[in-house]
Amino acid sequence: MLAERGTLSSRRGFTLAEIILALVLGALVLGIVAAVGSQLQRRLAIQADRLSAREQLTSAAELLPIDLRGLSPNSGDIAPGEARDSSIQLRATIASAFVCAKTATILVLAPYLGPGGRSVAMPMQAGDTAWLLADHDTGEVWRSVRLRGARRVPGSCSPPLDTNSAKVFDVAHIWSADLADSVGATVGAIARVTRPMRFSFYRASDSHWYLGLRSWNSATLQFNTIQPVSGPFAPVFQDRGTRFQYFDDAGNRLSPTSGDIREIARIEAVLFSELSSRSPGGARDSLVVVVALRNRQ
Repeated sequence: MLAERGTLSSRRGFTLAEIILALVLGALVLGIVAAVGSQLQRRLAIQADRLSAREQLTSAAELLPIDLRGLSPNSGDIAPGEARDSSIQLRATIASAFVCAKTATILVLAPYLGPGGRSVAMPMQAGDTAWLLADHDTGEVWRSVRLRGARRVPGSCSPPLDTNSAKVFDVAHIWSADLADSVGATVGAIARVTRPMRFSFYRASDSHWYLGLRSWNSATLQFNTIQPVSGPFAPVFQDRGTRFQYFDDAGNRLSPTSGDIREIARIEAVLFSELSSRSPGGARDSLVVVVALRNRQ
């Protein structure tokens, strides 16, 4: 019994110095882990910001060429005075087809086939403009006619004489377009349907800058409310911010206020991502979208 008591009395606990040392070491380890975790979290946040910015830049780069590449400034596809550094108003092609039958006030159209040879809808509506390619003494010209409406109709039409064109046009799904004016169209003529559209860099209610799109409303005869399509971007600020730029055939830059829009051969959209407070040194991504106009002559 005495021996057992002696054994128990010889055991000792931690001293105060040992406890303090353990706490200090534990705090250092926890501090290092927290610092590493915080730094990793910051880096991940920066990468997330950069990925998001690149997605927005890519989105604008994919969208703009679709509507800009086919413009014909010499034919009036860019509205007078509307080629600005912050916006561009254009006559966008929403459908293309060939004329497979006609009357004085009706065109029967066979639309172009979509990717992979699939049938596509022709989103025509009252107020749109149809342009018909016709021969003229001075060459080929586009003649315009306003639409009162359009609808898909049963039946089909014969393909153009060029047998390869039968793989281009959807002759099995035809549309009837009612014309507001009489026009002398030729069966087999190429047609395109256009509608006014405006791209703008604008500052939204959240104080961020976006690339937005306004579509034309034929009922109210004005543009609809702007809808953001990509962004946010850096503000529009002359030659140091997000902007549109215009160039002629020789590569000379045209002034948005005094340049002749009929001379535009190339449009550039200079895009800067919005500056993030987390980016080291104020770094930001940028992209220049260069669109050479196919129909500038």
